[in-house]
Amino acid sequence: MVSLTGRKRKVVIMILLFVGMIISFFDRLAINVAAIPIEKEFGLNPSQVGLLISAFFISYSLMQPLGGWLTDKYGPRILIVISLASWSIFTAMTGLAWSFASLLFIRFLFGIGEGPFHSAAVASIHENFPEKERGRANSFFLSAQGIGGVLGSVAAAAMVVALGWRGMFVSLGVVGVFVALIFWIVLKPSDAQATSTSIQHKKKVPLRLIFKIDNIWKIIFAKFFSNVVSWGLVSWMPIYLVKERGIDLVSAGGLMAIPYISSFLIMNLSGWLLDKVMVRREKYLIGIGSLLAAVFLYCMSIADSVTLFITFFTFASISISFIGTGLFTIVLKYGPKELIGSVTGLVTFSGQIAGAVSPVVIGLIISLFNGSYDAAFWFLVASAILAAISSLTIKNEKNDTSSPEYSISKTHI
Repeated sequence: MVSLTGRKRKVVIMILLFVGMIISFFDRLAINVAAIPIEKEFGLNPSQVGLLISAFFISYSLMQPLGGWLTDKYGPRILIVISLASWSIFTAMTGLAWSFASLLFIRFLFGIGEGPFHSAAVASIHENFPEKERGRANSFFLSAQGIGGVLGSVAAAAMVVALGWRGMFVSLGVVGVFVALIFWIVLKPSDAQATSTSIQHKKKVPLRLIFKIDNIWKIIFAKFFSNVVSWGLVSWMPIYLVKERGIDLVSAGGLMAIPYISSFLIMNLSGWLLDKVMVRREKYLIGIGSLLAAVFLYCMSIADSVTLFITFFTFASISISFIGTGLFTIVLKYGPKELIGSVTGLVTFSGQIAGAVSPVVIGLIISLFNGSYDAAFWFLVASAILAAISSLTIKNEKNDTSSPEYSISKTHI
């Protein structure tokens, strides 16, 4: 196969990463729709449903630092393929579960499989795109979450109705394995490229430097609190629309698609802003998005109609879109190139810890307040405000490159 070079290679890489992220988001969101028939089949309560959703995030988050380190050591290509193939196998196995305990275990394995993908994808963007294009490349990659969200709501609901929840998971797994094979074939390097990559990624990776990078903790906290909001909404809104607003499953999936489509468009707009307008002012885009999310979350909680609720949900989703693109653009543009995978893994780790915490906490809050969702919305509002505080304290001044501890990085992140 002829190796791809230049612009053609960048286009192919972005298309593949985009498709990979769609599958990633679709597979992890499908459980939120499937939770409704699963809840009936296994007789689960809200706390158990929250735990089932969170099982993925527990293992996924634990894999982030390791996945990032492996990416820095062995390169993104092999980690992307292994990750996609393994999580697709566990997605198919979800449809074979025979009990609540087996579902928890399979979802835990699913999280392990998907763990390295995001760090490897971000590292691939860093390797193949110059700094001035990374904001747009990263935003386009992340915007695939919007398409995955549409599929994970509309298509997943339709598949559950047509195939049953078990048939849906098996079908998704088969598709994922097929796409992993395409990744392996299309991105196969020449012998010379393979040798060069092997030498490059087998060098020692100084992980101790991660925690000495200025602003790293501010970025971690901003990611954590913003993901409490995003995964809280993603996890519980389908159930909320069905139980509290009286919407049928397929209609709920269709309504959930509206915020995802909006997020897809806005994420790509944010990429342009980050590369052209907000250079070294990325934190303000993140902070504004966090504060607006808090406002619209409150409006969601008091909306007196489904139309108003979805409208405010859409605006909240748009606001949240600026947070993720901004944070990872800061990492891509200003982070140490030798540790891009590891830094991404650590930041993603904090976000996925939030993904593990948020559904469980919301489930407990709903149970404690006798099925009321009001306190759960206030929990999300408070988290959005904390994300704003964390992000607005980030500094982007030049680094002291004379220090040997920071010689690998040209700037603070």
